[in-house]
Amino acid sequence: MKRNLRLRTIGFISAFHCASSFTATPRLAPARPAAATVGLRRRLVHVRATSPAEGSDVRTTDWVIENLEDDGRSITSADPLRAGEGDTLPPEGLAIGNVRIFAAAAAGGEGDGDENGTDDDGRHRVRLLLGRNGWGTGVHPTTRLCLEWIADSISHGDVLLDYGCGSGILSVAALHAGAARCVGVDVEAEALVAAGRNAALNGWDEGRFRGMHTREVLPREACPPSGADVCVANILVGQLVRPSMVAAIVTNVREGGLLCLSGIRPGGEVESLLEAYGDCVEWLDEQYAELSAAETENCLESYGFDCGRWARLVGRKRTVQGDGFIEQMSDLAVS
Repeated sequence: MKRNLRLRTIGFISAFHCASSFTATPRLAPARPAAATVGLRRRLVHVRATSPAEGSDVRTTDWVIENLEDDGRSITSADPLRAGEGDTLPPEGLAIGNVRIFAAAAAGGEGDGDENGTDDDGRHRVRLLLGRNGWGTGVHPTTRLCLEWIADSISHGDVLLDYGCGSGILSVAALHAGAARCVGVDVEAEALVAAGRNAALNGWDEGRFRGMHTREVLPREACPPSGADVCVANILVGQLVRPSMVAAIVTNVREGGLLCLSGIRPGGEVESLLEAYGDCVEWLDEQYAELSAAETENCLESYGFDCGRWARLVGRKRTVQGDGFIEQMSDLAVS
């Protein structure tokens, strides 16, 4: 009998991602002893230890994705024009920030650049597979906003946390911009497969890009030893404002690290994020940006409709005194 991945993943119950009853903005509970975080870790370790085959040392992510292609259908394929979840890319590629993005089988994907895959204008040629899951190619305003920001903001040697990695395009762009390594987190196991294959297709091995299921994320442990220097989260606002996701993101970014949030609309959605993250992030107003579908190359052509106007928020993580914030958010996540 074929095993259904989505049913299997239910067994991985992470306290940071079981917050369906939470309100839209965080309400902090009284601080608990530091043992609260330890108890959370022990609970998840127990689940990890009992979920794979007895005695196995397989990582949770590996175990989750092992049977995704049992039905004979590949998660990813190479197409000359389509990539991601079916986005259409122009034959000449999509130039954004430090990259020029092609569909995996596009004739121009390996064309006139130098031996390092770099165009005359200095952009790195990136090829993306078509996948069952793995959103993000550059045709949507939010992806473009994030790619443009990455090109200007990544420093050599940075560690990037790509939260909601989808196709992995933001990680690939960050690696080309000088990042030392990237950790891509996603709730969809198919997306983790697509992101890993896209990273490999563009020359980055597992030492530079690692996929992680959301149910593996624990405070301060996604990007050891010091936390991410940069986190990009291009996710819809309904998830970004959840206290569990706020905690998962901010506890895995080092103090002084940068946080780029998109997937949000100007106005009320931006205000919700300002409130949700405001206690731990100093917002960099000069890096706020908006972009509409009409202003985004190939967006209308690919989608066939106007997806509207979107925004990007950028901030720097404040210095947090003690573990109070982590404990308070952990308390909400397990309640």
